[in-house]
Amino acid sequence: MHKPTKHWLVAKKNLLTIAGAGYVILLTYGSLFNTTDLVEINFKFHDKLIHFVAYALLCLVVYVIFKIYAVKSSLRTAVLFSIIYGMVIEVFQMTLTSYRAFDFYDIAANTAGIFIMACAIHTKKAFIINKLESFM
Repeated sequence: MHKPTKHWLVAKKNLLTIAGAGYVILLTYGSLFNTTDLVEINFKFHDKLIHFVAYALLCLVVYVIFKIYAVKSSLRTAVLFSIIYGMVIEVFQMTLTSYRAFDFYDIAANTAGIFIMACAIHTKKAFIINKLESFM
């Protein structure tokens, strides 16, 4: 098997970065978008489940990007970034929109998703890094 060129590695790094930034943009848009016209999902706490999953994925995406750029303490930094991002979004919902509200339970669901993903990443870090290195 041939060794990938530097240009190919940069292209993959850029692709992952763009995909990660795209996820953050979509999450921001979804968090600030007026959802009153969307179809209602009818099961208890569905919005908290959505928060849990969305922020678990955010933590994973941010961790991968930080790992690619060799950020020190990538996992800790990804967790901190994700929690702060979630809190900022809640404040934006309260201050920038008239159709969204600040909700401590959303922050709790976000944080739970982030911590569960952080535990999964920590447990499977060698596997994740191996897959990331094989992709790069």
